[in-house]
Amino acid sequence: MATSAADPVPDGNLESLVYLEEMFQQCGHEDGIRDGKESGVLEGRIFGCEKSFELGREIGFYDGCAKTWKELAERHPDKISSKVLKNIQTLQKMIDEFPCDNCPNTDMFAARDKMAAKMKVIISLLGVNQKFNKEKSTATELIY
Repeated sequence: MATSAADPVPDGNLESLVYLEEMFQQCGHEDGIRDGKESGVLEGRIFGCEKSFELGREIGFYDGCAKTWKELAERHPDKISSKVLKNIQTLQKMIDEFPCDNCPNTDMFAARDKMAAKMKVIISLLGVNQKFNKEKSTATELIY
């Protein structure tokens, strides 16, 4: 069959063009799935590192406060009541028991929230204005 001016497909083989288009769509879809999985893993790891850094920074702040207050209580036992000291010890126990690895059965953010609540109690009992600054700081600010 010859090609006419009205027939844009040589030999009128429209089915092969439709199949070619579907084949390219399928290949593109498979490439997209593969690339999406690869970039998703990378983005997930970056996000996990950022969140774990923020979590560790906050818990480190609580740990520093608890240790400082405990040291002050030992040096000045008349300044800090036994009730406050008990709450500080409870906070320190929560910090010490906080998991250092990624355990899927542990809700780290719930544990952090309990620590934050305990901090509020201690701060209130001590009558101090101590608050964790959740604003992001750069790595150079933390190093220097």
